[in-house]
Amino acid sequence: MRRLIATAFYLFRYAVLSATLIVIGGFLMATFAGGVAATGAGGAPAMAGVVLAALVMPWLFLPRTVAQRRKGKRRAKRTQPRARSAARPRPPARSRAPSSSSSSSSSSSPSLPRNGHDFEQWVADRLELHGWRAVVTAGSGDQGLDIIAKRDGRKIGIQCKRYDGAVGNKAVQEAFSGRAYHRVDAAVVITTGHYTESAKALSRKTGVHLLHVKDIPRMRRIC
Repeated sequence: MRRLIATAFYLFRYAVLSATLIVIGGFLMATFAGGVAATGAGGAPAMAGVVLAALVMPWLFLPRTVAQRRKGKRRAKRTQPRARSAARPRPPARSRAPSSSSSSSSSSSPSLPRNGHDFEQWVADRLELHGWRAVVTAGSGDQGLDIIAKRDGRKIGIQCKRYDGAVGNKAVQEAFSGRAYHRVDAAVVITTGHYTESAKALSRKTGVHLLHVKDIPRMRRIC
């Protein structure tokens, strides 16, 4: 609609200027040839002024309008990429993958207590969250088991090791002897670290389960 209005205004202005130039040109030519007009032959100079004005007027007017159109197109081309870049949404920032240092520090998270007895209570609380009834045994008379957990008629004894390194045979032996003393259905060692190959071999012989703290939610299926 704006383009149509601009075109109509342009044509109107063109017509007005054309008529003005034609009248002025004819008048000047008629005045210049006043002697001839007096003899009755003034029509030819007037017609010559009209033709001259018609030829000069487009040369004066049209180049200016063409130049303005070219400038308008150049400005539109310059501003168009800016508008596109402003409208283009920025891609979301990529989150960095956790590094090995961050994954290794998960085992030593601030939520995991460093103290051994506090760690035993922490494990008991996690067992309670997953449907177990867990009781921390006395520290001096635990006989190799730190926690006694019950669920669905089963009784499990747990030896807790708050280690950052490897857990060896001693923990497996303690859990094995505690199973006999407390008469539990299964013996488990839970640690924050990992197990030596010797401890894994002994666990296969004794039937003691070697777990990580991450295995607490699925301990019911393992034991």
